[in-house]
Amino acid sequence: MEHLLRNFSTFKEVELRYQSNSYLNIVIVNGKPTGLYKWSKRGYSVRAFDGSSLLFSSSPTPEGLELKSLRFRSWEKGISSDKRVGGEYSVNEKIKLDDISTEEKVKLLVDLSKLIYSDKNLKSKVVSVNFYYTESKEEKEIMFEDGVKVKGYVPRVSLYFSITLKNGERSATIANGDLGGSGGFEIVKNWNLEEFLPNTLESVDKVLEKGKAVTPGRKDVILSNQLAGIIVHESVGHPFEADRVLGREGAQAGLSYLVGKNFGEKIASDKVTVIDDPTIYGSSGYYLIDDEGIEARPKYLIREGVINELLQDRFSAYKFGVKSNGSARASAYDREPIVRMSNTFFKPGELTFDELMENVKDGVYFKSYMEWNIDDLRVGERYVGLEAYEIKNGEIGEPLLFPVLETTTFELLSSIDAVDNTLSFYRGTCGKGDPDQPIPVWFGGPNMRARNITVKVRGE
Repeated sequence: MEHLLRNFSTFKEVELRYQSNSYLNIVIVNGKPTGLYKWSKRGYSVRAFDGSSLLFSSSPTPEGLELKSLRFRSWEKGISSDKRVGGEYSVNEKIKLDDISTEEKVKLLVDLSKLIYSDKNLKSKVVSVNFYYTESKEEKEIMFEDGVKVKGYVPRVSLYFSITLKNGERSATIANGDLGGSGGFEIVKNWNLEEFLPNTLESVDKVLEKGKAVTPGRKDVILSNQLAGIIVHESVGHPFEADRVLGREGAQAGLSYLVGKNFGEKIASDKVTVIDDPTIYGSSGYYLIDDEGIEARPKYLIREGVINELLQDRFSAYKFGVKSNGSARASAYDREPIVRMSNTFFKPGELTFDELMENVKDGVYFKSYMEWNIDDLRVGERYVGLEAYEIKNGEIGEPLLFPVLETTTFELLSSIDAVDNTLSFYRGTCGKGDPDQPIPVWFGGPNMRARNITVKVRGE
């Protein structure tokens, strides 16, 4: 790597990166293995800044990194003068992924399919069972013009499943990609899928069997950890990406409602604090040093309802007159590091779940969701409940058939008057960039209570 840096010695800032991403994908459809893919992508890139222009080049081989192939990439006119840190970070595999054979992994998923099809507790018919299992190993080695070096190694595991149940004229598809983290095969064992999957299906089965339509109107709602996760990622994480606020992502992934707003401005209730923390060991979004050599730290995007900071890389930080907070990530060697989320969550409080519920007279508990939608500005949003229940006088009542929560980001964040003391995380793949850069993240939070929110009947 050192000798390659000499080829770019005329530039003010140079970032030379080797990155390797390898994958194992297993696809099981209705109990039968239908896909087994092993592939890898590895190579080199260089990003150079000459004081006014940012240039980028990538190649599978170091010989391909030539000045003549550098491409103009940027709208930036400066870079923040943050101190880089060198070092290494990695995640340990307690049970190495390679020590469990592919055949064993396939058998596990096939056996789970059989378990679901033979579940005698289900009143509904199992129409389809699909599993998509992924292992990945990400290795990065980055070197800068000042000699600072960064090395990172993160193995990850995830499972997406899609299971459709039908009960008479009613049906539901449980599409779940929440399971995942960094580490070895111990992650899979900790999921306890033999219990988790039947319990999940039996809960949705009861909704199909007994669920009634919600009475529409303004209601108090309890949002589960899972709902908190998708809300914080889509309604707070994305609009707080500094490059999106500056307009870079407008054509690819939407804009941000923060344009024209100021740091210190209140946009949520005092109970809302949102954190993005890449340093959570074992998380899908784990890293300790970002791809620009900046030390990672927890970032408080919203602190007690107030806009506190954005997710920044060195280029956006220069424009905002602040320091980078270590949010630059690249999904592959041929992608430029850009501002990304890591593990984004609502900060929990001190109440128990029962205390959260006790003074809800007439409300809805959204335990899981089957659909979500949000507009390009990240303001208008809609969530369709999968497993949901009515709340009467502080008690969970009958199941509800797919109630719809429809609101705006500002209304929702301002209506949250209590959060409980739990914290759960869910895996996701976050999309952004052109060309696209899917990256693994976590999102989550506590159970939250929101007052006087519009709840509708699905289809109306």
